[in-house]
Amino acid sequence: MAKISVIIPVYNGAKFLSRCLNTLQNQTFSDWDAVFIDDGSVDESGKILDGFAKIDKRISVVHKKNGGVSAARNDGIKHATGEYIHFMDVDDEIDNDYYERLLTYSDDADIICSGFVSNSKYSSNLIYNHQHIAKTLFGKLFWTQALIKSFVWRYLFKTDFIKQNNLRFDTSLISQEDAVFVLQSFVFANHIIIVPNANYHYLFNNNSALNNRDAKHRAKLKQQYKFGKQFRKQYAKENNVMFLWRFRKFIKLFF
Repeated sequence: MAKISVIIPVYNGAKFLSRCLNTLQNQTFSDWDAVFIDDGSVDESGKILDGFAKIDKRISVVHKKNGGVSAARNDGIKHATGEYIHFMDVDDEIDNDYYERLLTYSDDADIICSGFVSNSKYSSNLIYNHQHIAKTLFGKLFWTQALIKSFVWRYLFKTDFIKQNNLRFDTSLISQEDAVFVLQSFVFANHIIIVPNANYHYLFNNNSALNNRDAKHRAKLKQQYKFGKQFRKQYAKENNVMFLWRFRKFIKLFF
């Protein structure tokens, strides 16, 4: 059993696969395995992934009918055997010492959080220079800024923690599924460790599913963005952290 199982949904991601494999194989921490979920790709992704599995025994591939990123991640959870789970996007990268650094600070936390670097105009960087331990929900939300930066790829989750609390991604969502999963997980976590000098690299992909130009798809995205904002606000209200919601745009100035 590996220490970390990396779950990576793939839909027509052939041109990113070599880079994705390299960012994993270049890790200074080698006790990982990767579960690639081929989500009904119609390009060469499936064939490439099967080739990866032949040359690196840490890699397994699940081929399935297209069902979206949430269903793919849920399938990945079923196949994950590592102590921790990391949800990674196929078109992104991580620091070479990313896993080593996160585990160095793990302290038996249910959730370990990193900073991130983004090349997207829609999301600014969030980089930590010091370790933080968050035990209250207020502290978890403040240090992670999860009410506005709720990207699931920033975290390592204990696998048992996910399974025992029946945490799954909402398959009805094509957007905002990260926010729902992450914010629900915060309620159950004993504490969260925020790790300094470890960064996930979000590389904006103009051709991703979220940037589909189809009019119906875009309309559904717009609707779900509204849902995501309302979900966050209601979550803050129900958990008595409305201060963080009201001042969310100012809190980021502390970082």
